[in-house]
Amino acid sequence: MLTIPVLSLQFLTFPDNLTEKYTVFLQHNFFKNKDVKLNNFFDMKNIILILLCAITLASCSPKSNPATERQLLQMLDKMDIFRLEAQLEENKSQLSKSIVLYLEASLQNVFNRTDKSLQTIDVLLNKYGKTMNDTLLNGVYMMKSMNLMKQNRYRESAEAMKIALERYGHASDSIDLANAWDVYHIIEPLKTFLPQKMHITSDVTIPVSRNRFDHLMIRVTSGGQSEDFIFDTGASFSGVSESAAQRMGIRVLESSTNIKNSTGSKFHSKVGIADSLWVGDVLFENVAFLVVSDDLLSFPEANYYVHGIIGFPVMYQMKEIRIRKDESITVAAYPTKRNLHNLFLDGLYPIVQVETDNDTLLFKMDTGSNVTYFYEKYYIAHQDEIHEKAVPSTPRIGGAGSIIDIEAYYMENVPFVIGGREMTIPGAIIYTEKNASHDSYDGVLGQDVLMHFNQLILNFEDMYLTFED
Repeated sequence: MLTIPVLSLQFLTFPDNLTEKYTVFLQHNFFKNKDVKLNNFFDMKNIILILLCAITLASCSPKSNPATERQLLQMLDKMDIFRLEAQLEENKSQLSKSIVLYLEASLQNVFNRTDKSLQTIDVLLNKYGKTMNDTLLNGVYMMKSMNLMKQNRYRESAEAMKIALERYGHASDSIDLANAWDVYHIIEPLKTFLPQKMHITSDVTIPVSRNRFDHLMIRVTSGGQSEDFIFDTGASFSGVSESAAQRMGIRVLESSTNIKNSTGSKFHSKVGIADSLWVGDVLFENVAFLVVSDDLLSFPEANYYVHGIIGFPVMYQMKEIRIRKDESITVAAYPTKRNLHNLFLDGLYPIVQVETDNDTLLFKMDTGSNVTYFYEKYYIAHQDEIHEKAVPSTPRIGGAGSIIDIEAYYMENVPFVIGGREMTIPGAIIYTEKNASHDSYDGVLGQDVLMHFNQLILNFEDMYLTFED
Protein backbone atom coordinates (compact mmCIF):
# COMPACT_ATOMS: atom_id res chain seq x y z
CA MET A 1 0.00 0.00 0.00
CA LEU A 2 1.47 3.30 -1.10
CA THR A 3 0.46 5.81 1.56
CA ILE A 4 0.18 9.54 1.14
CA PRO A 5 2.82 11.95 2.45
CA VAL A 6 2.48 12.88 6.09
CA LEU A 7 3.63 15.65 8.37
CA SER A 8 4.23 13.74 11.58
CA LEU A 9 5.45 16.52 13.80
CA GLN A 10 4.19 15.42 17.20
CA PHE A 11 4.71 15.52 20.93
CA LEU A 12 3.88 13.15 23.76
CA THR A 13 2.79 13.85 27.32
CA PHE A 14 2.10 11.48 30.20
CA PRO A 15 -0.37 11.53 33.09
CA ASP A 16 0.56 13.39 36.25
CA ASN A 17 2.46 10.48 37.80
CA LEU A 18 4.98 10.57 34.96
CA THR A 19 4.63 14.09 33.59
CA GLU A 20 7.66 15.72 35.19
CA LYS A 21 10.08 13.02 34.15
CA TYR A 22 8.67 11.90 30.84
CA THR A 23 6.90 14.81 29.14
CA VAL A 24 8.71 14.82 25.84
CA PHE A 25 8.56 15.68 22.21
CA LEU A 26 8.50 12.18 20.89
CA GLN A 27 8.91 12.45 17.18
CA HIS A 28 9.18 15.34 15.02
CA ASN A 29 10.09 12.97 12.28
CA PHE A 30 8.86 15.21 9.52
CA PHE A 31 7.18 13.58 6.54
CA LYS A 32 7.61 9.88 7.41
CA ASN A 33 5.84 7.34 5.40
CA LYS A 34 4.41 3.94 6.29
CA ASP A 35 0.87 4.27 7.50
CA VAL A 36 0.68 7.73 5.93
CA LYS A 37 4.35 8.63 6.11
CA LEU A 38 6.88 9.86 3.62
CA ASN A 39 9.70 7.73 5.00
CA ASN A 40 8.82 5.41 2.13
CA PHE A 41 7.67 6.54 -1.31
CA PHE A 42 6.33 3.13 -2.09
CA ASP A 43 5.29 0.09 -0.10
CA MET A 44 5.94 -3.25 -1.75
CA LYS A 45 3.62 -5.13 0.58
CA ASN A 46 0.63 -5.07 -1.74
CA ILE A 47 2.84 -6.31 -4.54
CA ILE A 48 4.31 -9.13 -2.50
CA LEU A 49 0.98 -10.28 -1.07
CA ILE A 50 -0.39 -10.78 -4.55
CA LEU A 51 2.82 -12.46 -5.63
CA LEU A 52 2.43 -14.85 -2.71
CA CYS A 53 -0.97 -15.84 -4.06
CA ALA A 54 0.11 -16.22 -7.65
CA ILE A 55 3.64 -16.23 -8.97
CA THR A 56 2.47 -16.49 -12.55
CA LEU A 57 5.50 -15.48 -14.54
CA ALA A 58 5.88 -17.46 -17.72
CA SER A 59 9.59 -17.41 -17.13
CA CYS A 60 9.46 -19.83 -14.19
CA SER A 61 11.89 -22.64 -14.71
CA PRO A 62 10.92 -26.27 -14.13
CA LYS A 63 13.36 -26.40 -11.21
CA SER A 64 11.77 -23.54 -9.31
CA ASN A 65 10.25 -24.34 -5.94
CA PRO A 66 7.04 -22.34 -5.33
CA ALA A 67 7.21 -22.94 -1.58
CA THR A 68 10.72 -21.49 -1.37
CA GLU A 69 9.71 -18.54 -3.51
CA ARG A 70 6.74 -17.84 -1.24
CA GLN A 71 8.97 -18.05 1.82
CA LEU A 72 11.47 -15.53 0.49
CA LEU A 73 8.75 -13.20 -0.74
CA GLN A 74 7.21 -13.33 2.73
CA MET A 75 10.55 -12.20 4.17
CA LEU A 76 10.53 -9.26 1.79
CA ASP A 77 6.93 -8.52 2.71
CA LYS A 78 7.91 -8.37 6.38
CA MET A 79 11.11 -6.45 5.56
CA ASP A 80 13.09 -9.28 7.16
CA ILE A 81 15.95 -8.04 5.04
CA PHE A 82 19.05 -9.51 6.65
CA ARG A 83 17.61 -13.02 6.76
CA LEU A 84 16.36 -12.65 3.20
CA GLU A 85 19.84 -11.66 2.07
CA ALA A 86 21.29 -14.88 3.48
CA GLN A 87 18.45 -17.13 2.33
CA LEU A 88 18.50 -15.83 -1.23
CA GLU A 89 22.13 -16.86 -1.66
CA GLU A 90 21.39 -20.33 -0.30
CA ASN A 91 18.27 -20.97 -2.39
CA LYS A 92 18.88 -19.41 -5.80
CA SER A 93 18.83 -22.81 -7.50
CA GLN A 94 15.23 -23.29 -6.32
CA LEU A 95 13.98 -19.98 -7.71
CA SER A 96 12.86 -18.85 -11.13
CA LYS A 97 15.23 -16.41 -12.81
CA SER A 98 12.68 -13.62 -12.69
CA ILE A 99 12.12 -13.98 -8.95
CA VAL A 100 15.88 -14.01 -8.36
CA LEU A 101 16.23 -10.77 -10.28
CA TYR A 102 13.26 -9.21 -8.49
CA LEU A 103 14.64 -10.07 -5.05
CA GLU A 104 18.16 -9.00 -5.99
CA ALA A 105 16.89 -5.64 -7.23
CA SER A 106 14.93 -5.22 -4.00
CA LEU A 107 17.95 -5.97 -1.81
CA GLN A 108 20.17 -3.68 -3.87
CA ASN A 109 17.57 -0.97 -3.43
CA VAL A 110 17.29 -1.26 0.36
CA PHE A 111 21.07 -1.54 0.79
CA ASN A 112 21.50 1.66 -1.20
CA ARG A 113 23.21 0.14 -4.21
CA THR A 114 21.01 2.22 -6.47
CA ASP A 115 23.06 1.92 -9.66
CA LYS A 116 23.18 -1.85 -9.31
CA SER A 117 19.46 -2.03 -8.57
CA LEU A 118 18.68 0.02 -11.68
CA GLN A 119 20.86 -2.29 -13.78
CA THR A 120 19.11 -5.37 -12.38
CA ILE A 121 15.69 -3.81 -13.05
CA ASP A 122 16.70 -3.18 -16.66
CA VAL A 123 17.69 -6.83 -17.08
CA LEU A 124 14.45 -7.97 -15.45
CA LEU A 125 12.31 -5.80 -17.72
CA ASN A 126 14.26 -6.65 -20.88
CA LYS A 127 14.11 -10.40 -20.32
CA TYR A 128 10.79 -10.88 -18.56
CA GLY A 129 8.85 -7.62 -18.93
CA LYS A 130 6.44 -9.10 -21.48
CA THR A 131 5.51 -12.04 -19.27
CA MET A 132 5.28 -10.37 -15.85
CA ASN A 133 1.85 -9.57 -14.44
CA ASP A 134 0.75 -5.95 -14.06
CA THR A 135 1.03 -5.99 -10.27
CA LEU A 136 4.68 -6.93 -10.44
CA LEU A 137 5.36 -4.44 -13.22
CA ASN A 138 3.75 -1.72 -11.13
CA GLY A 139 6.09 -2.60 -8.27
CA VAL A 140 9.17 -2.75 -10.47
CA TYR A 141 8.57 0.71 -11.90
CA MET A 142 7.88 2.12 -8.43
CA MET A 143 11.16 0.60 -7.27
CA LYS A 144 12.91 2.16 -10.25
CA SER A 145 11.40 5.53 -9.34
CA MET A 146 12.70 5.20 -5.78
CA ASN A 147 16.23 4.39 -6.92
CA LEU A 148 16.21 7.44 -9.17
CA MET A 149 14.74 9.58 -6.41
CA LYS A 150 17.62 8.65 -4.11
CA GLN A 151 19.94 9.90 -6.83
CA ASN A 152 17.92 13.15 -7.07
CA ARG A 153 17.18 12.40 -10.72
CA TYR A 154 13.76 13.97 -10.47
CA ARG A 155 12.73 13.87 -14.15
CA GLU A 156 13.55 10.18 -14.58
CA SER A 157 11.99 9.32 -11.23
CA ALA A 158 8.77 11.06 -12.24
CA GLU A 159 8.76 9.28 -15.60
CA ALA A 160 9.14 5.85 -13.98
CA MET A 161 6.39 6.56 -11.46
CA LYS A 162 4.08 7.82 -14.19
CA ILE A 163 4.50 4.54 -16.07
CA ALA A 164 3.64 2.65 -12.89
CA LEU A 165 0.52 4.74 -12.34
CA GLU A 166 -0.83 5.14 -15.87
CA ARG A 167 -0.05 1.70 -17.28
CA TYR A 168 -0.29 -0.48 -14.21
CA GLY A 169 -2.15 1.60 -11.64
CA HIS A 170 -5.26 -0.54 -12.19
CA ALA A 171 -3.41 -3.27 -10.29
CA SER A 172 -3.65 -1.15 -7.12
CA ASP A 173 -6.79 -0.48 -5.13
CA SER A 174 -8.33 2.98 -5.30
CA ILE A 175 -6.79 4.24 -2.04
CA ASP A 176 -3.28 3.11 -2.97
CA LEU A 177 -3.63 4.64 -6.41
CA ALA A 178 -4.75 8.00 -5.00
CA ASN A 179 -1.87 7.98 -2.53
CA ALA A 180 0.60 7.18 -5.30
CA TRP A 181 -0.60 10.16 -7.31
CA ASP A 182 0.00 12.39 -4.27
CA VAL A 183 3.60 11.19 -4.16
CA TYR A 184 3.94 11.76 -7.90
CA HIS A 185 2.77 15.35 -7.41
CA ILE A 186 5.79 15.93 -5.18
CA ILE A 187 8.31 14.60 -7.70
CA GLU A 188 6.80 15.91 -10.93
CA PRO A 189 7.27 19.67 -10.24
CA LEU A 190 11.00 19.04 -9.72
CA LYS A 191 11.58 17.41 -13.12
CA THR A 192 12.99 20.56 -14.76
CA PHE A 193 15.64 21.02 -12.05
CA LEU A 194 19.13 19.57 -11.97
CA PRO A 195 19.91 16.93 -9.34
CA GLN A 196 20.83 18.07 -5.86
CA LYS A 197 24.60 18.50 -5.54
CA MET A 198 26.87 18.73 -2.49
CA HIS A 199 30.24 20.50 -2.56
CA ILE A 200 32.83 19.06 -0.18
CA THR A 201 36.56 18.32 -0.55
CA SER A 202 37.61 17.65 3.06
CA ASP A 203 35.96 16.77 6.35
CA VAL A 204 33.72 19.57 7.62
CA THR A 205 32.67 19.98 11.24
CA ILE A 206 29.44 21.88 11.80
CA PRO A 207 28.41 23.20 15.23
CA VAL A 208 24.93 22.24 16.37
CA SER A 209 22.82 23.12 19.38
CA ARG A 210 19.92 21.48 21.16
CA ASN A 211 16.57 23.05 21.86
CA ARG A 212 14.61 22.52 25.06
CA PHE A 213 13.21 19.28 23.66
CA ASP A 214 16.70 17.98 22.89
CA HIS A 215 16.31 18.15 19.12
CA LEU A 216 19.50 18.70 17.13
CA MET A 217 19.44 22.21 15.66
CA ILE A 218 21.69 23.19 12.76
CA ARG A 219 22.20 26.57 11.12
CA VAL A 220 20.94 26.71 7.53
CA THR A 221 21.44 29.65 5.16
CA SER A 222 19.72 30.49 1.87
CA GLY A 223 19.11 33.79 0.14
CA GLY A 224 21.29 35.57 2.70
CA GLN A 225 18.95 34.53 5.54
CA SER A 226 19.98 32.07 8.27
CA GLU A 227 17.59 29.94 10.30
CA ASP A 228 17.96 27.08 12.78
CA PHE A 229 16.46 23.89 11.36
CA ILE A 230 16.04 20.53 13.06
CA PHE A 231 18.49 17.88 11.81
CA ASP A 232 16.25 14.84 11.57
CA THR A 233 17.00 11.37 10.23
CA GLY A 234 13.30 10.66 10.65
CA ALA A 235 12.37 13.15 7.94
CA SER A 236 12.17 11.53 4.54
CA PHE A 237 11.99 14.94 2.94
CA SER A 238 13.24 18.32 4.09
CA GLY A 239 10.47 20.69 5.11
CA VAL A 240 10.06 24.41 5.62
CA SER A 241 7.30 26.73 6.79
CA GLU A 242 5.81 29.20 4.32
CA SER A 243 7.16 32.22 6.20
CA ALA A 244 10.69 30.76 6.43
CA ALA A 245 10.62 29.87 2.74
CA GLN A 246 9.77 33.47 1.92
CA ARG A 247 12.52 34.85 4.14
CA MET A 248 15.10 32.46 2.70
CA GLY A 249 14.26 32.87 -0.96
CA ILE A 250 13.12 29.27 -1.37
CA ARG A 251 11.02 29.19 -4.52
CA VAL A 252 7.55 27.74 -4.10
CA LEU A 253 6.66 25.89 -7.28
CA GLU A 254 3.31 25.55 -8.98
CA SER A 255 2.37 22.37 -7.19
CA SER A 256 -0.13 20.83 -4.88
CA THR A 257 -0.21 17.59 -2.92
CA ASN A 258 -1.78 16.13 0.20
CA ILE A 259 0.00 15.21 3.42
CA LYS A 260 -1.25 13.90 6.72
CA ASN A 261 -0.17 14.51 10.29
CA SER A 262 0.73 11.76 12.74
CA THR A 263 -2.89 11.30 13.84
CA GLY A 264 -4.28 10.98 10.32
CA SER A 265 -5.64 14.48 9.62
CA LYS A 266 -5.12 15.66 6.04
CA PHE A 267 -3.37 18.90 5.09
CA HIS A 268 -2.15 20.68 1.99
CA SER A 269 1.46 21.16 0.90
CA LYS A 270 3.44 22.61 -1.98
CA VAL A 271 6.91 21.84 -3.28
CA GLY A 272 9.77 24.34 -3.11
CA ILE A 273 13.40 24.43 -4.13
CA ALA A 274 16.45 26.29 -2.83
CA ASP A 275 18.89 27.07 -5.62
CA SER A 276 21.70 27.06 -3.04
CA LEU A 277 21.63 26.07 0.60
CA TRP A 278 24.41 26.19 3.17
CA VAL A 279 24.12 23.57 5.89
CA GLY A 280 26.75 24.90 8.24
CA ASP A 281 29.79 25.23 5.97
CA VAL A 282 28.64 22.66 3.40
CA LEU A 283 27.10 24.02 0.20
CA PHE A 284 24.23 22.25 -1.56
CA GLU A 285 22.54 23.14 -4.83
CA ASN A 286 18.96 22.43 -5.91
CA VAL A 287 17.58 21.31 -2.56
CA ALA A 288 13.91 20.31 -2.60
CA PHE A 289 11.52 21.09 0.27
CA LEU A 290 7.94 20.44 1.17
CA VAL A 291 6.48 23.85 1.99
CA VAL A 292 3.65 23.91 4.53
CA SER A 293 1.69 26.56 6.37
CA ASP A 294 3.26 27.85 9.57
CA ASP A 295 0.56 26.37 11.78
CA LEU A 296 1.50 22.83 10.70
CA LEU A 297 4.94 23.34 12.24
CA SER A 298 3.61 24.96 15.39
CA PHE A 299 2.81 23.51 18.79
CA PRO A 300 1.22 26.35 20.76
CA GLU A 301 0.42 23.91 23.59
CA ALA A 302 4.16 23.67 24.23
CA ASN A 303 5.05 27.17 22.98
CA TYR A 304 7.18 25.50 20.32
CA TYR A 305 7.56 26.63 16.71
CA VAL A 306 9.64 25.05 13.96
CA HIS A 307 10.96 26.94 10.95
CA GLY A 308 12.22 23.95 9.01
CA ILE A 309 13.79 20.52 8.99
CA ILE A 310 16.80 19.06 7.22
CA GLY A 311 15.77 15.58 6.24
CA PHE A 312 17.01 12.44 4.59
CA PRO A 313 17.83 13.65 1.04
CA VAL A 314 20.41 16.12 2.37
CA MET A 315 22.05 13.92 4.99
CA TYR A 316 21.95 10.93 2.63
CA GLN A 317 24.19 12.82 0.19
CA MET A 318 26.63 13.48 3.04
CA LYS A 319 27.44 9.72 2.89
CA GLU A 320 28.93 9.59 6.40
CA ILE A 321 27.83 11.69 9.37
CA ARG A 322 29.48 11.70 12.79
CA ILE A 323 27.34 13.23 15.51
CA ARG A 324 29.15 14.03 18.75
CA LYS A 325 27.77 14.74 22.19
CA ASP A 326 29.90 17.88 22.32
CA GLU A 327 27.35 19.37 19.92
CA SER A 328 28.97 19.02 16.54
CA ILE A 329 28.34 17.11 13.33
CA THR A 330 31.22 16.10 11.07
CA VAL A 331 30.58 15.36 7.40
CA ALA A 332 33.27 12.99 6.14
CA ALA A 333 34.69 13.68 2.69
CA TYR A 334 35.84 10.05 2.49
CA PRO A 335 33.60 7.56 4.35
CA THR A 336 35.29 4.92 6.49
CA LYS A 337 35.14 1.26 5.48
CA ARG A 338 34.18 -1.10 8.32
CA ASN A 339 33.34 -4.77 8.65
CA LEU A 340 29.81 -3.90 9.70
CA HIS A 341 26.46 -4.26 7.94
CA ASN A 342 23.47 -3.41 10.17
CA LEU A 343 21.53 -0.76 8.27
CA PHE A 344 19.11 -0.67 5.34
CA LEU A 345 16.69 1.83 3.83
CA ASP A 346 12.94 1.42 3.72
CA GLY A 347 12.24 4.00 1.06
CA LEU A 348 13.97 7.06 2.48
CA TYR A 349 14.07 5.88 6.06
CA PRO A 350 17.07 4.22 7.81
CA ILE A 351 16.31 0.94 9.57
CA VAL A 352 18.77 -0.44 12.13
CA GLN A 353 19.28 -4.01 13.32
CA VAL A 354 19.12 -4.14 17.14
CA GLU A 355 19.68 -6.99 19.59
CA THR A 356 17.86 -6.96 22.92
CA ASP A 357 17.63 -9.92 25.30
CA ASN A 358 17.11 -12.91 22.99
CA ASP A 359 15.60 -10.96 20.09
CA THR A 360 16.98 -9.49 16.90
CA LEU A 361 14.78 -6.48 16.13
CA LEU A 362 14.46 -3.79 13.49
CA PHE A 363 14.13 -0.16 14.57
CA LYS A 364 13.67 3.07 12.69
CA MET A 365 16.45 5.55 13.37
CA ASP A 366 15.13 8.98 14.33
CA THR A 367 17.29 11.83 15.62
CA GLY A 368 14.05 13.84 15.74
CA SER A 369 12.81 11.75 18.66
CA ASN A 370 14.45 12.27 22.02
CA VAL A 371 13.18 8.98 23.43
CA THR A 372 13.15 5.40 22.22
CA TYR A 373 9.83 3.62 21.92
CA PHE A 374 8.46 0.26 20.83
CA TYR A 375 5.56 -0.32 18.46
CA GLU A 376 2.55 -2.56 18.97
CA LYS A 377 4.34 -5.40 17.18
CA TYR A 378 6.84 -5.69 20.04
CA TYR A 379 4.08 -5.48 22.65
CA ILE A 380 2.15 -8.36 21.09
CA ALA A 381 5.25 -10.58 21.09
CA HIS A 382 6.24 -9.75 24.70
CA GLN A 383 2.99 -9.12 26.56
CA ASP A 384 3.71 -11.34 29.57
CA GLU A 385 7.10 -9.78 30.26
CA ILE A 386 5.78 -6.26 29.73
CA HIS A 387 2.83 -6.77 32.06
CA GLU A 388 5.20 -8.08 34.72
CA LYS A 389 7.95 -5.45 34.48
CA ALA A 390 6.48 -2.29 32.96
CA VAL A 391 4.29 0.54 34.27
CA PRO A 392 1.05 1.22 32.36
CA SER A 393 0.34 4.74 31.21
CA THR A 394 -1.75 6.73 28.73
CA PRO A 395 0.43 9.19 26.85
CA ARG A 396 -1.08 11.84 24.62
CA ILE A 397 0.29 12.00 21.09
CA GLY A 398 -0.04 15.50 19.68
CA GLY A 399 0.26 16.15 15.97
CA ALA A 400 -0.27 19.29 13.94
CA GLY A 401 -3.88 20.19 14.57
CA SER A 402 -4.90 17.19 16.66
CA ILE A 403 -4.14 15.21 19.83
CA ILE A 404 -5.00 11.61 20.65
CA ASP A 405 -4.61 9.37 23.71
CA ILE A 406 -3.02 5.93 23.36
CA GLU A 407 -2.46 3.04 25.71
CA ALA A 408 1.19 2.36 26.52
CA TYR A 409 3.68 1.01 29.05
CA TYR A 410 6.92 2.41 30.38
CA MET A 411 9.73 -0.13 30.91
CA GLU A 412 12.94 0.70 32.74
CA ASN A 413 16.52 -0.44 32.05
CA VAL A 414 16.18 -1.74 28.51
CA PRO A 415 19.32 -3.47 27.13
CA PHE A 416 20.40 -2.93 23.53
CA VAL A 417 23.27 -4.15 21.37
CA ILE A 418 23.88 -2.13 18.19
CA GLY A 419 26.87 -2.65 15.96
CA GLY A 420 28.51 -4.76 18.67
CA ARG A 421 28.19 -2.00 21.30
CA GLU A 422 26.24 -2.85 24.45
CA MET A 423 24.16 -0.28 26.30
CA THR A 424 21.28 -0.01 28.75
CA ILE A 425 18.89 2.90 28.46
CA PRO A 426 16.94 4.12 31.50
CA GLY A 427 13.58 3.37 29.93
CA ALA A 428 11.43 3.15 26.82
CA ILE A 429 7.80 3.61 25.86
CA ILE A 430 5.86 0.56 24.58
CA TYR A 431 2.70 1.24 22.58
CA THR A 432 -0.08 -1.32 22.95
CA GLU A 433 -2.21 -0.13 20.05
CA LYS A 434 -1.81 1.20 16.56
CA ASN A 435 -2.04 4.79 15.48
CA ALA A 436 -1.05 6.50 12.24
CA SER A 437 2.66 6.38 13.10
CA HIS A 438 2.86 2.62 13.68
CA ASP A 439 3.99 0.01 11.21
CA SER A 440 5.61 -3.39 10.95
CA TYR A 441 8.89 -2.49 12.65
CA ASP A 442 9.65 -3.02 16.32
CA GLY A 443 10.08 0.63 17.24
CA VAL A 444 12.03 3.86 16.95
CA LEU A 445 15.54 4.62 18.19
CA GLY A 446 15.62 8.08 19.75
CA GLN A 447 18.29 10.34 21.13
CA ASP A 448 18.59 8.37 24.39
CA VAL A 449 20.04 5.44 22.42
CA LEU A 450 21.68 7.31 19.58
CA MET A 451 23.60 9.61 21.92
CA HIS A 452 24.43 6.94 24.50
CA PHE A 453 28.10 7.07 23.52
CA ASN A 454 30.23 10.10 22.74
CA GLN A 455 29.92 9.72 18.98
CA LEU A 456 27.45 8.18 16.55
CA ILE A 457 28.63 7.24 13.06
CA LEU A 458 25.98 6.89 10.36
CA ASN A 459 27.31 5.62 7.04
CA PHE A 460 25.06 5.50 3.96
CA GLU A 461 27.77 4.27 1.61
CA ASP A 462 28.41 0.91 3.28
CA MET A 463 25.16 0.98 5.29
CA TYR A 464 26.12 0.79 8.94
CA LEU A 465 25.46 2.52 12.24
CA THR A 466 28.00 2.34 15.03
CA PHE A 467 29.28 4.23 18.07
CA GLU A 468 32.58 5.38 19.52
CA ASP A 469 33.54 6.47 23.05
